[in-house]
Amino acid sequence: MSDTEQHVGTTGDGMAHGNVVSGNVEGIVVQAHTVEGGVNITVPERNAVVPRQVPTFIPAFVGRRAELEKLTAALDETIGAGMVVVSAVEGSAGIGKTTLALYWARKYSDRFPDGQLYVNLAGFDPTSEPMEPAVAVRGFLDAFEIPPSRIPASLDAQAALYRSIVAQRRMLIVLDNCRDSAQVRPLLPGGTSCMVIVTSRSRLEGLIAREGARRLVLGLLSLEEARTLLASRIGNDRVEAEPAAAAELIELCARLPLALSIVASRAAGSAKLRLADVVAELRDRRARLAELDLGEVEVNVQAVFSWSYRALTPEAARLFRLIGLHPGLDVSTPAAAALAGLPAARVKALIRELGNAHLIEELEPGRYQFHDLLRVYALDRALAEEDTGAGKAAVTRMLDFYLHSAFAADRQLYPHREPITPAVPDTPVEPRRFTDYDEAMAWLTTEYLNLIAAVEYTIEERLDRYTWQLTWSMSTFMDRQLHWRDWTANTEKAIEAANRLGDREAAARMTCNLGHAYAQRERTPAALELAGQAREIFHELGEEVYEAHAYHSMCWMLGRQGRYVEGLEMGKNALALHRRNHSRFGQAEALNTVGWLYGLVGDYEQNLTCCVEALALLKEMGQRHSIAFTLDHIGDAYRHLGRPVEAMKYHREAVELFHQVGMAFEEATAVAHLGDAALSANDHAEAVNAWGRGHKIFVQLERSEAKELQEKIDALQKTD
Repeated sequence: MSDTEQHVGTTGDGMAHGNVVSGNVEGIVVQAHTVEGGVNITVPERNAVVPRQVPTFIPAFVGRRAELEKLTAALDETIGAGMVVVSAVEGSAGIGKTTLALYWARKYSDRFPDGQLYVNLAGFDPTSEPMEPAVAVRGFLDAFEIPPSRIPASLDAQAALYRSIVAQRRMLIVLDNCRDSAQVRPLLPGGTSCMVIVTSRSRLEGLIAREGARRLVLGLLSLEEARTLLASRIGNDRVEAEPAAAAELIELCARLPLALSIVASRAAGSAKLRLADVVAELRDRRARLAELDLGEVEVNVQAVFSWSYRALTPEAARLFRLIGLHPGLDVSTPAAAALAGLPAARVKALIRELGNAHLIEELEPGRYQFHDLLRVYALDRALAEEDTGAGKAAVTRMLDFYLHSAFAADRQLYPHREPITPAVPDTPVEPRRFTDYDEAMAWLTTEYLNLIAAVEYTIEERLDRYTWQLTWSMSTFMDRQLHWRDWTANTEKAIEAANRLGDREAAARMTCNLGHAYAQRERTPAALELAGQAREIFHELGEEVYEAHAYHSMCWMLGRQGRYVEGLEMGKNALALHRRNHSRFGQAEALNTVGWLYGLVGDYEQNLTCCVEALALLKEMGQRHSIAFTLDHIGDAYRHLGRPVEAMKYHREAVELFHQVGMAFEEATAVAHLGDAALSANDHAEAVNAWGRGHKIFVQLERSEAKELQEKIDALQKTD
């Protein structure tokens, strides 16, 4: 006690009477009037009860080696540091938090000679309110068989008594399924000899910040852990007998322990039930949650998810549902804001609430995802609770966000491309804006799978305007990043969509795009036919600039077929139309391709003249990928004109630019040309090196040119 005076007793009127202590006092203060003889104080003997409350039954447990090691390290820390260590085990519903805690507690029970306390705090119980801390504290006091007469009335006093009892004991305290930090704070022990494991579906930020709890977040099982869990429940022989079905079953269950345990229980109940039959039942996404149910709420995935969902604020629950309508695998904050029709700042706060409930996972700053079963549950809630019109409006906002963002990105990648006019959204959205090529390319790379999913959604729902305009906005990126299969498939559907809309110009533009995609996939005859069809439509519509582009495509395709003279004719037609319409970029591209074809027919002076003129125009516009093509063609002209050293200079510049803009096929082609120029300069080492670089890229792209370069390398090495 401090040397400040302390009142230790009052009369009924509240005034102090004699019960004042001053000075430093260590130990017990006795209130007495007159003391004669000694004062004898007896301290009750330490309670000898050793509670063992951790449940003995533990479900099948596999894996989690790293997490177990972290808990063990925390235990060692309590011994070494003389402190209470609190481990907060967090994760989504059904992830195995309780199982992990109980398994570890049973495994290391001998490290806690004074016992173990356990309580299920029912933080997300569907049938009752979360347990009050007072109830949990009283339960712990009862576990020590404290006489009711010694248990004070208030929670604070009970908690103080509880802390005093465990203060000098070596105990483990498991606080399972808590709602939040406030629920467990009164249950934390005093002293320095206990370890506490708290499990929760919530992020226990307060417990971590104030009490220094160690966060341990459980994720989904690894593939190997999931397979081991399945085998432990149904037998390894059944898993080995149907490996493909077992693998698909694991993925359909999202590697979620609860879901795997449910399907394993069903399979174990009937030796005749094939895993393939279970898989067939789970493939229907809408029916999947209904199949993951053993008839009791604790073993019903949908019910278990609902406990966390119902604890959300209405606004966060709405966002959870709307993200379920997103067709992609992950979602960015801006895309989620578009779905919700809310400012990004507000959506960030709501996503934090979802994250705190472990109903969504942050992949990286600003990007989030559900695991597969939570995605199904979110969609199920959206279809059940969202008005049809509201759901459609949310998806429309999302599509507008992706369309206008992709269009803005394409303008950075190919600013001189003839643009489309995306429709103005009915409801304003905030699409991405890009300051340069690299930023646009990075966004398209990150969002590519979501954009593809969005296009596929529009195809399924016959949202034709979005189908063709999204595909158009992605086509430059798909071409340069070699996503030619996706480009082909989506463009074929985009043509159908434009035709349904009766938009001949859009259909022709997408037909020309499809021809280019076919040509990249070495389907040149079909590509040439498509470009010709597009040219005819543009001619009928009087769209000379687009007709010039179609002529240019035919020029390039004929050159790839070896039909150089016909190609030159098409190229000259394109150049004439572009000059008549004062399209400087169109002129530059046509000059470059015509120059390339002059080189292929052996007229390298004309080749050089056309390409040098093209280069001057392109440098005014700063179009890196077109400049790279032109530099490569100039290098080729110089090589054939007997100036290989100059040729190598231009080829190197082309290689560097193609690399900068991420055009791997063109980079490989240019580096192969560099090898040819090096050979002409008698620099055999540089030739082999360049061809080797090109060969490596062509092999990665699975292109036939790889074989040609290998033959060149082999032939040169034989002569050296």
